[in-house]
Amino acid sequence: MPNLDELYVLLRTWAVAKQVHTYTELSSRYQARTNDWFEPHGSWDAPLGELNQRLHARIGAPALSALVVLKKDPQEPGGGFWGCAPNVPARPASDMARLTERARIVNAVHAYNWPATLP
Repeated sequence: MPNLDELYVLLRTWAVAKQVHTYTELSSRYQARTNDWFEPHGSWDAPLGELNQRLHARIGAPALSALVVLKKDPQEPGGGFWGCAPNVPARPASDMARLTERARIVNAVHAYNWPATLP
């Protein structure tokens, strides 16, 4: 399983820079940081969900993993994102509701004052 401290530092960098990246980019950049490779498909749901839960429980932070998206259009998080933490609702039924809710979460992530290290 990916190291949550390393994962946090990487995603925090994206949040501060107001960026969004794909799961493939996450795997590549994580490997560049740690020399550990995790497949883009299927490897990230559990650690990203755990990171969101921890951040919500400890500091009430928005869902940081909203910054990781699929390559396809519209770019949005994988299926494991929705409902992964108390502050992430179940997957909205309509495309418009889902994209609107994700945009709200991404805006909250970009605006949040993220601590330098994982709390």
